[in-house]
Amino acid sequence: MSIVEAQLRSPVALPPSIRVRLAGARDCDELCSLLDNPAYAREQVMAWMTDPATTLLVAQSEIGVLGVAVLMTRVVARPEGGIRKIVEVDNLVVRADQRGRRIGRRLLAAAVEWSRQRRAVQVEAFVGEVDRDARRFYESFGFARSSDRLVLAA
Repeated sequence: MSIVEAQLRSPVALPPSIRVRLAGARDCDELCSLLDNPAYAREQVMAWMTDPATTLLVAQSEIGVLGVAVLMTRVVARPEGGIRKIVEVDNLVVRADQRGRRIGRRLLAAAVEWSRQRRAVQVEAFVGEVDRDARRFYESFGFARSSDRLVLAA
């Protein structure tokens, strides 16, 4: 058996050709289908799209939108004067049937590059204690644990 034959018989499907780009209004329906709660998905997607501090990056292939990274930019005053930009990965979702194909890593790499191009000083991702898979994902990319946030319900 040749190498080509062995590769053709491989049970692992090749990842689709993926392009990461900014989301637009035409992506709304596909973005809604990525979210867990369909009753509120459209409202959530529209809120993200209309918020000037929010950017949506989508991973797309010939089969459609495969995932989304929701980025929120904060401008924070520095104690010594001036400002700094912080980008938070608010949400990163990959279609269930496309997981395990490194699409999330492609989206996260694009999010980090997008942040660098906008001169952000850091990229953050808030991950709850119980979400060990998400924590491992971000740590494998180089994210490090930082100080905890203190929150108060309004």
